[in-house]
Amino acid sequence: MVIHAKYFFCGAFIFALFAMFMGTSCNKAKEQGATDDALYKKIQTQLIQAKPGDIIDIPSGIFHFDKSLMLDKIPNITIRGSGKDKTILSFKNQISGAEGIHVVADNVTIEDLTIQDTKGDGIKLQHCDRITLRNLNVTWTGGADEKNGGYGYYPVESKHVLIEKCEVSFASDAGVYVGQSENVIVRECFVHENVAGIEIENCINSDVYKNKAIGNTGGILIFDMPDLKLKNGHTCRVFDNEIRNNNHANFAPKGNIVAITPPGTGVILLAAKNTEVFNNKITGHKTIGIAIASFLLTGREIKDTAYNPYCSKLYVHDNQLERKTSIPDMSTDFGKMVNYVFSASPQDILFDGILRKPEDKVLCLKNNTAKDALRFANVDAANDFKSVIKEVSAYECEGEALSPVSF
Repeated sequence: MVIHAKYFFCGAFIFALFAMFMGTSCNKAKEQGATDDALYKKIQTQLIQAKPGDIIDIPSGIFHFDKSLMLDKIPNITIRGSGKDKTILSFKNQISGAEGIHVVADNVTIEDLTIQDTKGDGIKLQHCDRITLRNLNVTWTGGADEKNGGYGYYPVESKHVLIEKCEVSFASDAGVYVGQSENVIVRECFVHENVAGIEIENCINSDVYKNKAIGNTGGILIFDMPDLKLKNGHTCRVFDNEIRNNNHANFAPKGNIVAITPPGTGVILLAAKNTEVFNNKITGHKTIGIAIASFLLTGREIKDTAYNPYCSKLYVHDNQLERKTSIPDMSTDFGKMVNYVFSASPQDILFDGILRKPEDKVLCLKNNTAKDALRFANVDAANDFKSVIKEVSAYECEGEALSPVSF
């Protein structure tokens, strides 16, 4: 039988269109989150059957999982992708679990991959000793949304925590959060467009350095909170960081403590104790460069009788500050306070002045500079701003240089 050429080419063209349509349909299905059940089952089985010393390798590609990956009580395990731009785990259609990866184990390293769109936290580690998170990215691809997971990286109640060279964006609470932990290092990370870029809460012995906190609501937060198992955290160094243009609208769910953070804040020390902040570049903030406050300023009730809500032993020195020319935030009570007390002028360093005893001297300032004259004030918040002190000389002194964290 002879087939006329024009019918041959017509048939070939139709076949090509069909193949292209099928390929496009498959790609769209993939984009819409068709789950990679076989790969998920393989990895989760490896995590269940792992032996100390095992390395769980995840190949290059974009993979859609609808359940959390979990490692439980098997020590000395590495979970490793092919690179944070090459191995991407999407949890956009997650139906089981809240985290992307949940770990309760010692001596764990997670590195070289990206996690997207988790229902809750990107990576949660709990009750761990010796954790390394390295060269990772966590993000929510829909941008800023209060329905996003709270935390990108969430080590809690752990020891010897190292987070380095990681990126995170669009967390509705804190991009990098470390809570109730001892001996913590967060370094060389890029945190952007979160509510809080980096938050250290109720930790003992922490170093936060050489990070870039850009475009968050607040750049770096050192908090000490009531009603937690580890109470009255202390001893933290924040240094050599680039903290810039953290003016993002606050999209934290109402009721979260970070919801008090005014857009346009570089650093907040909330009930911080034995903390040194130095050699940072803090620029482009429309409300406050560095805020120092007692927990009492939040107005929240304190039922924890063992909790100390006051700051103590703070040494803030050798920081470069440059304000943004803008009206301070008006969406939070803290921002409204700045507008009220300072006639809509952003400030460099603000201290609420709330002390346990009037004679307590909790703050030392030294060699902090601003593009224009440094704007500092103790706002005397306990007395409705009646005796605001703007003379930085009243707080100039030599504080204690803290020792590096090492492990």
